[in-house]
Amino acid sequence: MIALRDLPPWARAPILGFGLGAVAGGFEAVKLAATLKLALSFGQAMALALAAVGMDALLGLCFAIPAGVVATILPGLSSTSRRHALGMALTATALGAWFLVPAARVLLDQGRTLAAGGFLLSPVAIGGVVWFNAAYWLRREEVGEEHRVGWRGWSLVGAVALSALSAAILSNRSFGGAQALDDDPAVILVTIDTLRRDHVSAYADDPSRAPVRTPVLDALAAEGILYTDAITPFPETAPAHSAMFTGLHPYRTGMLSNGHKLSAGYTTVAERLAAEGYATAAFVSSFAVDSRTGLDQGFEVYDDELFPWVRGISEILAARLATRVILRFGDPLKFDFLLERPAPVTFGLALDWLADNKDKPFFLWVHTFDVHSPYEPHGMPGFEDNGTPGAPSVDHRYILAHEQDFTYTDEVRQKLRRLYAEEVAWTDARLGEFLDAVDALDIDRDVLLIVTADHGEMLGEHAIEMNHHGVYDPAVRIPLIIRPIRVSGRSRVVDEQVRLMDLPATILGQLKLDPEPMGRTESVDLLHFVDLPGQVGIPTLLMGRKTASLAAGTLYGMRANATRQRTEEDGRIRTERGRIKYILDPDEARELLFDLDVDPEELQDLSAEQPEVVERLRGRVAQETGIRISEEGGRLRFTRASQEQEHQQSASEEDLQRLRALGYVDE
Repeated sequence: MIALRDLPPWARAPILGFGLGAVAGGFEAVKLAATLKLALSFGQAMALALAAVGMDALLGLCFAIPAGVVATILPGLSSTSRRHALGMALTATALGAWFLVPAARVLLDQGRTLAAGGFLLSPVAIGGVVWFNAAYWLRREEVGEEHRVGWRGWSLVGAVALSALSAAILSNRSFGGAQALDDDPAVILVTIDTLRRDHVSAYADDPSRAPVRTPVLDALAAEGILYTDAITPFPETAPAHSAMFTGLHPYRTGMLSNGHKLSAGYTTVAERLAAEGYATAAFVSSFAVDSRTGLDQGFEVYDDELFPWVRGISEILAARLATRVILRFGDPLKFDFLLERPAPVTFGLALDWLADNKDKPFFLWVHTFDVHSPYEPHGMPGFEDNGTPGAPSVDHRYILAHEQDFTYTDEVRQKLRRLYAEEVAWTDARLGEFLDAVDALDIDRDVLLIVTADHGEMLGEHAIEMNHHGVYDPAVRIPLIIRPIRVSGRSRVVDEQVRLMDLPATILGQLKLDPEPMGRTESVDLLHFVDLPGQVGIPTLLMGRKTASLAAGTLYGMRANATRQRTEEDGRIRTERGRIKYILDPDEARELLFDLDVDPEELQDLSAEQPEVVERLRGRVAQETGIRISEEGGRLRFTRASQEQEHQQSASEEDLQRLRALGYVDE
């Protein structure tokens, strides 16, 4: 048998490179332990670390093959040991570039040129260090000095030791701080993505005639406070969630699509609670709200890991490259784990964290995504017409993949509406299981529970097929149920208009915390509508995408209160409070006005009949958004002050592929 020392460089380099890659994987595991926002057991963390070691070891082997060939054919090297050392040095340089060049690109994007230059030069320095050390060690081997443990042994021992260190760091994290008091209340926020208000039967005048029965949400509404006119300012997942965490309209923060990122300059309610010593954790179910959106600010745990196998594996650089390849050459809809995870998995992870942290004040956010397209059957009783998992009555995934050429018929719409209703019923049942499990934990403190949605869904209304484009009420009117800790009023139904931006002030008000450290906010404590009934609802600026294409532009609107006069039979004039909506399409210079109480389906445009109301609401939209209004040839012209900001995407092409698969982005 030929000894390893006698192999030519092209043959031995992959063996040496495998060891280098394994050590690099150990260091990547330690880096993950320092940055990863997942709550992992020691076993889970060790599996992640060993996955990093294994992937990077294979990567080192791949880099070493061409490095070994170069070391074999390069002239001028006086000994075989130097050729082996050169192969290792070239492999180490390639591994260093693999990890450091992407970091340098990030620094360049941030304008930190000097630091980026240091990162770009570092792989050469790493290669130099490996060259000198390997040349010394291999020369000793060449002259016959034996080692009890060779390079393969030392590299694997080092990689396993680093893996164990990273696993210990990840699995022994503590959450919360000393500032929180033992009797401070806790908060659980559940957001059900894409849940229409009219599909929660508690909102129906006759629940038996609702599109679907939601007994869990209905029971919560009976226990807590039902807000009948809650509004999202922007019917898109990341912008809407940014509003509920910052207390600011997405227009103020620049979160105008799922491709934008919330700036660290804005304070979230999670950051405010973390500063008070609360343990903070988020468990999300969709790529649309993963950490790249900036919504992780203030959360000690931000579980956005969608891969179903090794927890955290998507953060390994080699796995991320594999993901890019899949997205570039495959169909993302065929790889669910790149887009979303089912509610039971997310709820289960949240419960595991809660079981370990229930004895301290906590803020827990759980996000589900099953109601969002594609709609799929679950085999629930009463929905047999939808088919079964794997055999739906209509294949919504196929429709989404071919939507540009697909023609919706009334039959298809009806089937999709039934599938959507089953998704709602299934999610309601899973929410019930989660809340029962929370109750079983016997949490020894008051818990504020909030259940809401980020936006609704258009199910064919106004020719908008199975998505949440536009600013019509099915997309912007959402369910909101709060089970408070304390409330002095007796009313359990609030009819006044409220907004997602009001959640931070509501949470802090219930916890008796000062909202001032959050800085500028437009948030209002929603319990005031119960404690002090008869208040006027809050006007809301609306924004929404016209189509899946970002280039198609944005719609603006204002949903506000209005008064109308009605003459009674005895001739007396009675003043009533109502709600109106104004919609502006600045690109088409088109304006619409609806009386929502008389025309809840928004079919009768009153803009020509009520020009003074249109002018007033137009002025409010222009004031809030900076839209400039001019007149040319007797026609109004609208110029958006932030058009470039609206259409700018900060997401990578890989991210955009995922967003397209979810129906958010088109060319």
